[in-house]
Amino acid sequence: MWTSVTEFTIGKAVSTNYKAIERFSEIQCVRKYYDERKNDMCSVAGYNRTSRVCTLSIDNQEDLVDVADDMAGVFVMTDGE
Repeated sequence: MWTSVTEFTIGKAVSTNYKAIERFSEIQCVRKYYDERKNDMCSVAGYNRTSRVCTLSIDNQEDLVDVADDMAGVFVMTDGE
């Protein structure tokens, strides 16, 4: 059985995004990320816990940038068995 695991990495941000959604909770961001990823439209999602902004991106993990904000991070989904 295949499962997906989503991890939140603090201190990282996407370098580019194609959509920024304001006033989103973390779970709403993960759900949107999952839906977009299912359609091959999104590879990573950034989230800021202070501003509650979810940013959807096609960046690779290598494209992520370090940020000093401990309230910012990215969701990265991996598939496994």
